[in-house]
Amino acid sequence: MSASTPKWRRRPKQRPKQVMDAALEVFSQKGFGAATMDEIAAEAGISKGTIYLYFPSKDELFLAMVRARLDEVLELLPQVPLDQALDLEGLAKHLGKELLDILMSPRFSKVFPLVMAEVNHLPGLKKLYQEEILPKVNIELADILEAGMALGFVKRAGPVIAARCLLGMFMVFSLTQEVFGAKEVTPMHSDEIVDTIVSIFFHGLMQRGTSE
Repeated sequence: MSASTPKWRRRPKQRPKQVMDAALEVFSQKGFGAATMDEIAAEAGISKGTIYLYFPSKDELFLAMVRARLDEVLELLPQVPLDQALDLEGLAKHLGKELLDILMSPRFSKVFPLVMAEVNHLPGLKKLYQEEILPKVNIELADILEAGMALGFVKRAGPVIAARCLLGMFMVFSLTQEVFGAKEVTPMHSDEIVDTIVSIFFHGLMQRGTSE
């Protein structure tokens, strides 16, 4: 391609996604350590040099790939007017159904084991979680729960802990069902999963009036 070719043609908008999708396939097959940029380039159908136009290293490509998957989850967190009456259970069910669609998808199921395998080897993964993922969950979902507490819809509790517990229930359930293959032993419909998780989160398992 000549030097006079317009920049927008040399760097199409979809190219980073193309590279990250190819990287996910190669990383999931070979593991992060064994995968090479040559293999990722071959999977994407581009030259290795093209990858470096967007991602300066394999580490940065891996982090960008993980960030892209996690952004799909974070974008689900709704913008809710905190001064209005909140249907927290309805909101949680809506969020849960969309969340499970992402977490239990084949693409996201490939990311789970990769992150677990590399979190102690790539400092950038912990930094990504601590600086980008955790604050967003704390600020947005915790604020929604805290508003519900202030309005008396749910009892007082640590809103940050509560927010992480709610998301954690969905995350761990998806992990066991998809990554560890529990769905092959105990297949379940997503509506049943969501309804049960939300019910336990807001009401617990104890019958009202039952003594401890």
